[in-house]
Amino acid sequence: MSEFAPGDYRKRVLAVVLKRGGPETSDPFELYDLPLDDDPGDAAVAARVADVWGAWQRMRDHPKYRVLVAELVAGHDARSAEVLDGGRRRTAAARVRAQREQRDAGRYALLDAAIARLVDRHRGVPADKVEGLHEVGALAGLARDEVTARLRRHRVVGSGPAAPGIAPERRRQVRALLDEFGRLTDAPAPPTLLGLLGLDPSASERQVRAGAAAWRSRARELPPTRLRTVVDELLVHVAELVEPGSAAVAGYLDAVAVDVAEHLRPRVRAAVLVEDRLVAEDHEHLLDEARALGLDDVRARRVLADVAAELGAPIEQSGPPPPPPDRPRGREWEAPLKAARAALRGGRPTEARRLVGDAQRVAGTDGATPVRAVADEITAVLDEAARRWQAAVAAVAARRSTEALEHLEHLGRTAADVPGPGGADLDRLLSAARRDVARADAAVAAAVGGPPADRAAALLAVLDTCPGHPGAQAALAAVPVAPPAWVRAARDGRGDVLVVWEPSPTPQVRYKVSRRRPDGTWQVVGRVTDTSVLDGGAPPAVEAPVYAVEAVQAGRSSAAVRSDEQTPPSTPPAPAPAAGPPAPTRVRAERLASGSVLVRWDGPAGAEFRVRCALPDGRWRVVGRTREHRIEDGGAPDGPVPGYTVSAAVDGGRSAETASSG
Repeated sequence: MSEFAPGDYRKRVLAVVLKRGGPETSDPFELYDLPLDDDPGDAAVAARVADVWGAWQRMRDHPKYRVLVAELVAGHDARSAEVLDGGRRRTAAARVRAQREQRDAGRYALLDAAIARLVDRHRGVPADKVEGLHEVGALAGLARDEVTARLRRHRVVGSGPAAPGIAPERRRQVRALLDEFGRLTDAPAPPTLLGLLGLDPSASERQVRAGAAAWRSRARELPPTRLRTVVDELLVHVAELVEPGSAAVAGYLDAVAVDVAEHLRPRVRAAVLVEDRLVAEDHEHLLDEARALGLDDVRARRVLADVAAELGAPIEQSGPPPPPPDRPRGREWEAPLKAARAALRGGRPTEARRLVGDAQRVAGTDGATPVRAVADEITAVLDEAARRWQAAVAAVAARRSTEALEHLEHLGRTAADVPGPGGADLDRLLSAARRDVARADAAVAAAVGGPPADRAAALLAVLDTCPGHPGAQAALAAVPVAPPAWVRAARDGRGDVLVVWEPSPTPQVRYKVSRRRPDGTWQVVGRVTDTSVLDGGAPPAVEAPVYAVEAVQAGRSSAAVRSDEQTPPSTPPAPAPAAGPPAPTRVRAERLASGSVLVRWDGPAGAEFRVRCALPDGRWRVVGRTREHRIEDGGAPDGPVPGYTVSAAVDGGRSAETASSG
């Protein structure tokens, strides 16, 4: 642990904590500048805590940090006790480590999502996208060095050659839409826009126009689901890229050829590695693959010739097969290897692994490399299938049917013969996921078409039964959250501030309560389902600070309502949810000889009771909260016994308030 430097500590710790929002956003290890992973021992920790405590005392009047330091000093006893004790410190270190990982995951979520999409699409991060990722990181408050450190986890690849007339980004967009069309229809994805229309590369202009017209007619009959959206977007690309005529089709196929060349290049490299030539068997297999990816025969041969020329490998010309008696031996691995490739393309990697095992047993030096290349490809597919199965089973257990459906459909296309964990049946789970998603789709459609007042509750019910449903989330995002009508804040006799507000008309909301600091920034006081909160950490002053309350539902927030901008009613509301515990009964208040007032009541066992006292000016003061059935109010004003109210709280629900009878 390095020597404590107050100036460095102020810039490195206090400035960060202040920017983040205050002590509640930090942890004792950060605030006392202690290492999290390497425990320096009790003596060193005690010395560092003393150094930091002294630095706080010297900064009590600092113009920038005085409010933050005052909060740190107020909580010093509790925070320091946790790190000064060796046993508690080790327990706290484990908790803080998990909290920091969660906090970092939240900070990096936007950047990681962007990187994941790029890696999934390009098998790496394109060099021309790096600067854009820095901009994405900046939106989440990440510095350039933080983004750079995150990017070191991934391979940076070139942007790739541009196809004439069609930008790489548009080719990727079309490819993504075709893949999604395959997933939504539970069928192999069309290789090209022509394949979507049911046409081959040699189709005439009239056939293309007729196919496009037929698809537009079918699209108009589709329900307003994601499939309809994907088909409409694909038909826009059809109209612009292949319908204008034969020249447009040729340009589009030339653009497809660029992507096919990128797909075949590593396969050609593996095929020519040993013999420095592309043998006839491999040439025919790769030609079939290029045709399956949507190319005509001429372009497929040209692509293979160009890739082989890049690698300096001649192509062996195929001829008539030799008579069986004279057939050269030593290439018995070719037949099972070809069958393994076909099984892999057909979504049967388990069968492909068995066949490539047969090829490996008979492969000599000439067949080792192509057999190993196919074996590696099968291993990659099986590894991904294992991950997909784990994710699918977890999603099914959590009732995230939309997520489960995506993984299960991918397994059905690429790994239909891979068994699930614990004997999970793919067809059964797939049918159940489709049924759940279809039911959720129908519920969303009904909710969107229903009364606006009931829309949020109906959509929340969909998300409760099908968490993560994209349609429900999108529809819910369009429903506004109503704010509280007013917010009121007043100090009690002990200096605490009671904040109360009118409930939001929107159902099933939580409330985020914030306090304005002297420097104009806002500090979150708490998040509650009740309509009041007692702020015991408010800085001392004559008047109550300004508070703001937002209604929050499913990640959406209403406008903030401030206590200095609204006119509340003359009496505070009783924060009592409709489904609360029974209200206390027989509330009595009597003056003791000492001048205090003893308040007693009857109420449900195990409840937490809140006792409030009416002040002469009409305001209310919270006397305290207790699980007993009596409380002594030492701050009661002189004169007649004031009025008191008692309410009970159990599991987040609060009863109505019962007034004292004297």
